[in-house]
Amino acid sequence: MSNESYKIAIITGGSRGLRRNTAIHLARRGVYLLFTYHSNLAEAQSLIREVEAMGRKTVEFQLDAGNISLFDRFVDGVRNTLRSWGPDQFDYLVNNAGTSVHKPFDQTTEAEFDQIVNVQFKGVYFLTQKLLPLMKDGGRIVNISSGLARFSMPGTPAYGAAKGAIEVLTCYLAKELGPPGITANVVAPRAIQTDFRGAWSATIRKSTSASRI
Repeated sequence: MSNESYKIAIITGGSRGLRRNTAIHLARRGVYLLFTYHSNLAEAQSLIREVEAMGRKTVEFQLDAGNISLFDRFVDGVRNTLRSWGPDQFDYLVNNAGTSVHKPFDQTTEAEFDQIVNVQFKGVYFLTQKLLPLMKDGGRIVNISSGLARFSMPGTPAYGAAKGAIEVLTCYLAKELGPPGITANVVAPRAIQTDFRGAWSATIRKSTSASRI
């Protein structure tokens, strides 16, 4: 991403962890932000204060990224915000909202599986689809994956499988959205110590028993 001013990014789950760090770094580069949060309004407001202190505009939206029925209202809010700022379109989309269930394959319930897939894959698919008409030609999509899409760790089959699906989807987005100059890429970091996984992340980093595919 260039250092041009007045680019606009949408970040899902932007108020905490890796997503918050992404938002702050973009703001430092002159990017205006629209971000979602799930339930922690205090964290969202804290991010707003930090970004606005840099002289950047930012707006938060409460959104369950796994509830597709809420997406039309969210997109309407994004459209109205963009119009109030001047442009009708945005430049960057970072699909970074996340949830996780740490259970072995034979203990994962259907409800837990649905929760993972709805947030990590299905929600990304349809939210990107609904936001696409508002993205500028030459826009950028970044989907956040995980190393767990490429190596196995006991207790993460649903999460790892959903992240694998995101990586395949991103390949298709890159092909289909290429003509208007929109790029789609995956960022798949190794385990990072944040409040998303807490001590469990440290366990992954220290483990020497993960089997690579």
